[in-house]
Amino acid sequence: MRRHTIPRILLSILGGAMIALGVGRLALGVVGEHGTAVITSVRRQGGELTTAGKPGRYFYHIGYSFNLPDGRIVDGWTARVGDSTYIKADGKSTIPVRYLKVLPQVNAPESSTRLSIGQPVLIGAGIFLIVVMNRDMNRKKINKNKRQRE
Repeated sequence: MRRHTIPRILLSILGGAMIALGVGRLALGVVGEHGTAVITSVRRQGGELTTAGKPGRYFYHIGYSFNLPDGRIVDGWTARVGDSTYIKADGKSTIPVRYLKVLPQVNAPESSTRLSIGQPVLIGAGIFLIVVMNRDMNRKKINKNKRQRE
């Protein structure tokens, strides 16, 4: 196996995951069902973010759960950057979520599913990774085919 094959495969998989995440968020925004989730946990991760441009910013993991029409409970989580005010999950705070009816484990807060510049950029970056990582292989195949024809 060639030396460059493994990084090429790994970066192509990363590109595919980026495309899937971008398309998934767009799909949730278009065909996702609406629901209301109860915030079950809030956890501050790490220390103060010095790269946020504004002092007193922290990274939070927010857990939530929502009920489906058939009575099943589905859990989800999201990550947010917020200020230093401590937020406690009291079981009464809610957020709007969107989920796929056929696979409710694929869910996200509604604010993450709105069309923004983030999804197309994520899809474009994924396509770029796949194309750049496989460009040399395609060129070699084309050159090899040209030589065989001559």
